[in-house]
Amino acid sequence: MVRDIDLKDLTNTKNLRQVLDRIKKGEDLYILKDNDQPQAALLSLEDLELLKKAKVLKERTWDDLFKNLERVHAKNRQFSAEEVQDDVAEAIKEVRRGT
Repeated sequence: MVRDIDLKDLTNTKNLRQVLDRIKKGEDLYILKDNDQPQAALLSLEDLELLKKAKVLKERTWDDLFKNLERVHAKNRQFSAEEVQDDVAEAIKEVRRGT
């Protein structure tokens, strides 16, 4: 569960330990607020590693997409933008007609 916690609530050692225990157990993650404004997130190291992996995967996915687009463009340089647009429009019509 995501919980909000104010920075001043963590000045008490007991509160800080309870928060850390809940994070370590994977029970909660916290949005750390200062004067009611979100400033940071407190989460387990495991969750942080998952976020790092997701970020790398996202970057690789975008890189792959752009590489594929470059390959498609390279294979179709002989066609003008108008020809491509006409072909796409025709393909859309065919799909909508169900043919």
